[in-house]
This record gives sequence, structure tokens and C-alpha cells, in this order.
Amino acid sequence: MTTRIDVKSQKIMSMEPEKRDRVINAAMKEFSKGYKTASTDAIVRDAGISKGLLFHYFGTKEKLYEFILWYTFDIMESEYFGLMNFEQRDILERMWQMTLLKMDLSYKYPALFEFIAAAYALGKDDPTDEFAKFFKPKQTDIISKIFENIDTTLFKDGVDPSKATNIIWWSMVGYSDLQVGEVKKLADYQKEYERYLTEIKDYFDIFRKVFYK
Repeated sequence: MTTRIDVKSQKIMSMEPEKRDRVINAAMKEFSKGYKTASTDAIVRDAGISKGLLFHYFGTKEKLYEFILWYTFDIMESEYFGLMNFEQRDILERMWQMTLLKMDLSYKYPALFEFIAAAYALGKDDPTDEFAKFFKPKQTDIISKIFENIDTTLFKDGVDPSKATNIIWWSMVGYSDLQVGEVKKLADYQKEYERYLTEIKDYFDIFRKVFYK
């Protein structure tokens, strides 16, 4: 079990930012396979650092995992949840904003959302219990807000706003899952970023034509 740590005070934050991001991305990617099966050898290989340097900063595999958990939580709070504008009542504009925020985060941390999903697969021997207690209520609250106070007058007559909104949401979740399946490393996502953005915009244009007046 792990309690929340002050990420900014951790030794690795003194590392040169580009190298630190390589370590964080490599760790997110490897821990997405699960805490027990994750290999520190794979992490240092992908990050391009020595194993000695990795353990200089973290000491143990569990300490590294704890840092990645709470680093992820802090990022989601500040760069995703904290930037959402729920004053925007057009559900398509609201979801488009969320999509852009998620894509920007995925551009910097391609394995971020896959890592979070993996952290939900909790076992009694995994040091993730407290993380879930912090993160799940936050995520549940945000998801509920997505569908609150939307302007239903924008929808065409005869279109059920609730069902239309579900279709839009499910489509975006499905597309996001497809991206995760395609992305194998940071360069892959960066290379395809503009294509993903164009494709998603096309879908939103279709949603607007089909569901809105």
C-alpha cells in the first residue's frame, strides 16, 4: 500500500527534464504491463540510462512505481481535470476540449492513460490501493460533470440528447482505445498526432451534422 507523496520533492525532479521524461515514459510503458511483471531492465533500456542511476534516484522498484503513480495523479489534476471548462454547455465543444487535453497529454506521455487503466487492476499484493482511493472518486466526479448542465436545445427535434451524448462519448472512448493499441513508443504518437487530430475533428463534424440543428 502506498500513501500520497510530494512528487516535486523527489530526487528525480533534479534530473535534466528531457532525460527525466524518458525515464517517466519508459516506466509508464513498462508498468502498464502490471507492477509484478514490469522489468526495471526494460525501463533503463528504453530510457537510455544505467540501472545504477535508476536506483540512485529511487532505491527500489516499488519506490519508482509509487513515484509514477503520484506523478500521474498530479498531471491529471493539473493538466486534465483542472483545465476542463464545464461552463461550456455545448456538449460537443466540451468533449472536443477534453479530447484536445487528452491528446496533448498523450503526446507528452503516450502510455499515461494505459498506465492508469493498468493501475485499476488492483491485487492485494500490488502497492496501488491508496492511489485508487484518490483517483477513482476524482475520475467519477469528472465523468459525471461531463454530462451535467448541457444545452439540450442544440439537438435536432426527435433526437434524444441523452442517447446522442452516449453515442458521442462511446465513439471517443473507442477511438482513444484504438490509439492506445497503435502507439508503441513516444515517436509513434508524435508522428501520428496531426492525423489523429484531423480524424477526430472529422468525427465531431459528423456528430454536429447528425445530431444538431
